[in-house]
Amino acid sequence: MNVNILKNRAIEIVILCYALLLMLLVGPVGVLDGSRVTQGSLDHVEETLPVAGQGKIQQVFLADGGYLEKIGIYAVSDFSRKAFRMTVYDELGEVLFSRKVAAEAYEAPGFFYVPVEFDTEPGRAYVWQIGLPETELVFGRQNTADTVAGLYGNFYYVKEGGAPQEQVGENIPISLVYADPVSAAGKAAMMAGIGVVAAFLILLVENSARQQRSGQTVRMQWAVRRVCNPLIGVLTALGLWAVAVLNYYGGKREDKIVYCTGILACGALFAYAVNAKRKDAGAGCGEDGLLLSFLKRLSWERAAGFLQSVFWAGALWGCIDYVNAMYTIYQEYAFRKMLIFLGLALLTMCDRKRLLWIGNPVWLGASAVGGLLFCLLRHGDVEAEKLDRLNVYLLVVAGLVAIQAFYLIRDRRIAWKKLCRPYAALLVVFFGFLIAFRNTRGWPLVMAGAFLLLYFFYLGWNGRGRFLKIFCDGIILNFTAALVFAVLRRPFRAWFFYRYNFVFHTVTVTSAYLALVLGALLVKLLAEYRRSEKLYDWWLTGLLFGTAASLQVMTLSRTGFLAVFVMGIVVLLFVSLACYRENVLHFLKKTGIFILVVLCCFPITYSAIHLIPPLYDDPYIFELEDREGEWAIHKGDPADSENYITFSRFAYCLDVKLFGDEHPILRRFVDKFLAEGSKMDSAAGQEELQVSALWGLTASAAPGTGEDGAPSGVEEDYSNGRTEIFRRYIEQWNLTGHDEMGVELADGSLSVHAHNTYLQVIHDHGLLTGAVYLLTGLVSLVWMFRYAFVRLRSGKDAYAALPLAVFLSFAVAGLVEWLFHPCNPLGFSTMAVLAPLFAFQNGLPRKTRQGDRV
Repeated sequence: MNVNILKNRAIEIVILCYALLLMLLVGPVGVLDGSRVTQGSLDHVEETLPVAGQGKIQQVFLADGGYLEKIGIYAVSDFSRKAFRMTVYDELGEVLFSRKVAAEAYEAPGFFYVPVEFDTEPGRAYVWQIGLPETELVFGRQNTADTVAGLYGNFYYVKEGGAPQEQVGENIPISLVYADPVSAAGKAAMMAGIGVVAAFLILLVENSARQQRSGQTVRMQWAVRRVCNPLIGVLTALGLWAVAVLNYYGGKREDKIVYCTGILACGALFAYAVNAKRKDAGAGCGEDGLLLSFLKRLSWERAAGFLQSVFWAGALWGCIDYVNAMYTIYQEYAFRKMLIFLGLALLTMCDRKRLLWIGNPVWLGASAVGGLLFCLLRHGDVEAEKLDRLNVYLLVVAGLVAIQAFYLIRDRRIAWKKLCRPYAALLVVFFGFLIAFRNTRGWPLVMAGAFLLLYFFYLGWNGRGRFLKIFCDGIILNFTAALVFAVLRRPFRAWFFYRYNFVFHTVTVTSAYLALVLGALLVKLLAEYRRSEKLYDWWLTGLLFGTAASLQVMTLSRTGFLAVFVMGIVVLLFVSLACYRENVLHFLKKTGIFILVVLCCFPITYSAIHLIPPLYDDPYIFELEDREGEWAIHKGDPADSENYITFSRFAYCLDVKLFGDEHPILRRFVDKFLAEGSKMDSAAGQEELQVSALWGLTASAAPGTGEDGAPSGVEEDYSNGRTEIFRRYIEQWNLTGHDEMGVELADGSLSVHAHNTYLQVIHDHGLLTGAVYLLTGLVSLVWMFRYAFVRLRSGKDAYAALPLAVFLSFAVAGLVEWLFHPCNPLGFSTMAVLAPLFAFQNGLPRKTRQGDRV
C-alpha cells in the first residue's frame, strides 16, 4: 500500500472500487430484492376445534407463483416455541416440505411463520398440514366468503385413525410470503447505469489531469483509505445498530455485549490496518501504471510459487472431502482430487522450458481426446461418470509428471549429492514394510509412490529453499477458503452439535486440522514478527492465528487443546530462545502479544460465526448432521432463533467439558459481568437440564461424554472410553497385521478404528511395521529439531520450524486419534514436510551468522 502512484490514477481507482461495490450490491447480493405478502382479511375470525395428540389439521391454498419463503398461519392459542410437525404437499400428494419445527415467538391471536423455501406454480393448489403438536393448538377460522383474497380452499380436521373431515366454505387465515427480487433485466440496467456514470467520472478526472499536467503523486494507501474507511465505518455502525438497537439477533444482554465487542474489535483492527502509517516505498509505478508495473516485477519463480501454494491448498481440499465422505464413492472422488493437485504442485517445481516442450501439448491433446472418447463410450450413472472424469484428469496430470520426471533423470538435475542417504534409506525401508504388510489396503501403495515422487522432484528443484514457505502459504490459503465458507454457511448451533465442527462433520477431525493450521500460522507469525515488530506488518497473520485458535476453543476438543498446547510451547520456546536467542524479557513480551491477539480475536470469531450465517441464509448441512428436530437450523430460520448458540450456552458447555459440572467457572464470570441478574441463572439451569437429556443422541452432546458420545458414568472418564478401546487393540497385536481396521469391544459393538495412530499402525500392519514406524518418527523428530536450529540460526529459511510444528501436532493428536493416512489433512502435511529433510545432511556451518542478542 506504500507504492507511489499518480493522484489522478488513485482517484480513478477509488471510482472503480465504488462502482464495482455498487454493482455487486445491486446484482449478486441483491440489496434491492424484497418480499411480497399475499394475505386475506381477518374479518369475523372464530376458533377451530383444538388439535392435540395424534390429531392433524390441514388446508388447501392456491399459489400465485414465485418462490415461497414462509407460510404464516393464524393461531388463537399461544404456542410460541412449542414443537409440531409441518408438512406441505402439492396437488398430486408429493411432499415439498416436511419437518418438525418450533413456532417462533409471536403475540396470540396472530400469525406465526414457518420457513418452507420452495418454488410454486401460479394457480396450482397446495396443502399445508400441522400435526403432532406438543400442546393443544387452536387456530382461527372464517367463512371463505368473508375474505377478499382468492387463495383459500377448505380446511380439514384429521382425527387419529379417521378420514379427513372437510369444513366446506371455511378456511384458516394464512399469510404467504414470496420472494420479490428485481428482475435480471432490471439488475442489468442498473449495473449498466452505474458503469456509465463511473466511466463518465473517470473521463472527467483523466481530462482534468491532462489539462493541469501536474504529475502529482500519492501513495496507494491514499486510495485505499478513501475506499475502505467509509465501508468500515458504515458496516460497524450497521452491525452495532442491528445487535444493540434492533435486537435482530436476540435480546440477551450477554450476547449483545459479546457481539458488540467483536464488531468494535473487528472495525478497529481493519481501521488500523488501513490507516497505519507505513514507510515510503520510494520509487513508484510512474507512467507504467499498476498493472504494467506488476507484470514487470512478475517472474516465473514467483508465479510458480503462488500456483504451487494454490495447488497445495487444493490437495488439502481433497483431504477435507475425504475425511467428510460418508460413502466409498465419495472417498474415491476425494482421493483423486488430492492426487491431481499433488501432481500439479510437482509440475510447478519443473523448469519452465521443459514445461513448454512440444511433448507436453502433444500429451495434453492426445490424452484429452482419449479421455473424452472414454467418457462418451462409458455411459453410466452420474456417480460413475464423475469418477471417470476424475480418472481422466488424473491420467492427464500423471502423464505430464512422468514426462518431467524423465527430463529430470535425463538432464541429471537431481541433486543426489545433497541427499541425506541414511534418512532416505530409513524412510524407504518404512515404506517397504508398509507395502509388504498392507493387508489388502491400497492406500499404502499410493502414499509411498506419491510422496517418494514428491521427494524426487524436490531434489531436482532449484527452489528448494522456498518449499516450506510455499507449503505454509498453501495450508493458510486452504484455511482462509474454509474460513470464508464456514463464516457464510456453517452456523454455530445450540443443540445436538453444540461443539463447533467448522467444515467437518466431527470435532476430532476439526481439532486435528486446526492444530495443523495453528502450527503453520505460528511459524509464519514468528517469521514475520522476527522481521518486523510493527503490527501493520503482521496483523493479517495475527488475525488468522487468533481466529484459528478461537475456532479450536469452540470445538471443545481436549484432543485439539493438548496438541496445540504441546506444539505451541515447544515451537515457541525452541525457536525464540534456542534459535533466535532472544532474551527472556523480549520472549515474554512477544508471548504476551500473541496471547493478547488470541483474546482479541475470540469475540471477532465468535460473533462472525453467529452473525453472518443468518444473513447469508444458506446453511450447509452434512448428511451426518441432517436432522429434522425442532432444534435444527434450516434455511429461512430467523436470526434470533434459539437454535443458534448463545454465549451463556457456550460458557456452560465449555465449563462442563474443561472443569466438570461441579466447577462453573466460566458461568460465574458470565453471571457476574455479562448477564442480567438472576435471568442468567435460570437460563443456565434450564440449559443444563436440556443438554443432560440429549447425551444419548450425539457424539458431542453432553457433559461427561466422550468424543464418540459415550456417557462416562458418575465419575467422568477423561479417556472418553479410549482406555477400553486401546486394551482391545493391544490384545490383537501380531507381527503382520490384520485385514480389518476395527475390533469388537466387550459389549459386542465395533470400534471402527483405534483412536490412536500408533496402535492403528500396529494393528493394521503388524508389530514389525509398527517398530519401524516409531523409529522413523523418532529419527524424523530429532532431524527436524536439528534442521530448524541450523536453518534458523543461519538465517537461510525463516520457515524451517514448519516440519517440527506439523510433526508435533501430528504426534500428539495421534495419541488419541487416527491420523496416518495420505488423505487426512494432518497426515498428508506431515509426509509432505519431510521433503526438506531429504536434502539436509550438514550440521552447523563453520561460520554461522549468530546475530545480535535481542
